[in-house]
Amino acid sequence: MADSFSYELSLPGAPSDAQARLKAIVTERLRVAGSMRLASEDPGALTFRPRWTFPMLLAVVRMISGETVTLSFAADGGATRVAVTGKVGSSTRKLASQEFWAELLGSAA
Repeated sequence: MADSFSYELSLPGAPSDAQARLKAIVTERLRVAGSMRLASEDPGALTFRPRWTFPMLLAVVRMISGETVTLSFAADGGATRVAVTGKVGSSTRKLASQEFWAELLGSAA
């Protein structure tokens, strides 16, 4: 069963700058920690979904269960508010912790 999560964190700078700084860092960390890939990049948002890996059945189950992580970037005064939302399964449960995201975003600040 997938766990849903939602957090709001803050980073210094403009939303476009914060998104550019975070893109490579988050893509790599989610690839390693959650076997996820960047599925779409829009102005103000990054969306990640499970990678197609072996065993294929596991990847299909993760897709069907709706596993996803989305980062949305919005201006908040002189800073950027980053809304992290998602749904992850038991094998990637650490991605649902606020500590994971606070550390990850802190490394990009």
